[in-house]
Amino acid sequence: MSSVTALTRKGVLFGAVPIMVAASLAPLVSLVDIWVVGNFIGKTALAAIGLGTVIYGLFYWGFGFLRMSTSGLSAQADGAQDQRAVQAHLFRAVPMGICIGLIIVALQGLIVGALFVFFPAEADVTQGAHTYLHARLWGLPATLASLALMGWFIGLARPKRALYMQIVLNLVNAPLSILLVAKFDLGVYGVGAASAAAEWCGLFAGLILASREISVRGGFDRSVAELKSLLHLPALRKLASANGNIFIRTMALNFGFLFFASAATKQGTLFLAGFTVLMQFITMTALVLDSFANVAEAHVGAAYGAKDVSRFDRAVRLTAESAVFFAVLCALIIYFFGPFAIDTLTPDLDVRESARAYLPFCAVVPLVGVAAWQLDGIFIGVTRTAAMRNAGVVAVILYLVVHYSLASRLGGTGVWGAFLFYYVARAVTMLPAWRNIRRDLQV
Repeated sequence: MSSVTALTRKGVLFGAVPIMVAASLAPLVSLVDIWVVGNFIGKTALAAIGLGTVIYGLFYWGFGFLRMSTSGLSAQADGAQDQRAVQAHLFRAVPMGICIGLIIVALQGLIVGALFVFFPAEADVTQGAHTYLHARLWGLPATLASLALMGWFIGLARPKRALYMQIVLNLVNAPLSILLVAKFDLGVYGVGAASAAAEWCGLFAGLILASREISVRGGFDRSVAELKSLLHLPALRKLASANGNIFIRTMALNFGFLFFASAATKQGTLFLAGFTVLMQFITMTALVLDSFANVAEAHVGAAYGAKDVSRFDRAVRLTAESAVFFAVLCALIIYFFGPFAIDTLTPDLDVRESARAYLPFCAVVPLVGVAAWQLDGIFIGVTRTAAMRNAGVVAVILYLVVHYSLASRLGGTGVWGAFLFYYVARAVTMLPAWRNIRRDLQV
């Protein structure tokens, strides 16, 4: 039986909140690592952990396609009431995450060594980061498998189960980190090892929840586990295509944000410090609006799998209405409460002034970005990943053109103005594919 019932505004909100919380908990592992080291070891180790978490984050975000492709494909299978396909997507995606993680662990000497070239640091900091990553990377197979598993839960409109995985992970990580550092004096290696162990605990908790989900849906289909079924070439080609397209799109998106950060750096230390403060508000906005995009993935994908036009339209409309409402709310909060938050985040008067000067640009981000976030969710749900790939590449090219046109003449204002344009470009470049989606639904 499909897990997706008639969608309501209340259902959209109840689906979004667990995803918001789960997304907020995801970076908490690295924050706990930083807190433990900062309180129990020292500043050199703290710098090492900071560098190590940045590099680990590259793996986490770089392979985000494991979550997105699994979410869209499983939502469509759920909408089509194809329980065999629902299970098959799980049994393909989770082992894929584990295998990718194991390959990176096996090649970590080459991969991590190459990445450190782009992050030059003092010898003690680099060595500490190496030590931390050597321990934490043992948890990467579980991290990537968990990404796929959370995508499966989100695609089946079971966001609370993704949240439970994050809760288990964090309940293990914090006390184990303190124990290994304060009691056994294992330093940065102990912090990394605790995080790795916590990632595996989160994955095991998720697998238990997945087995319960399968039981609710009629039980385990043994034919799905057969190698011949899992290696079904058309299904594998579709999965590989979706993953490849989303990977390219993610790299383009990451390049856009890295370019924005680089542009901020070129404006000087004071601008960069204010930019760093304002980016916390954008991160908050992303956590909120991404959750509605995730709800859209499940319900739009299920409607698409069922070839139900009215259900599709309702899912698009209700999730978009909620996303727009919260985008306006975020904009108002940032604009009116932003000055207080800025003063809380930094005592430096010059940094406060710089951040306040560009706060209106930051407040506009939710308003111009909501369409891009929401279209991402819809396109993932219907697995229009090629369109997402093309739009992502074109949008970042347009962003660069506008940036170089504005920044040289307007300075910091041009930097922020071009960044706002980037959100608009991300949405507009996806719109041409919308007509094809509607056409395929009506066939």
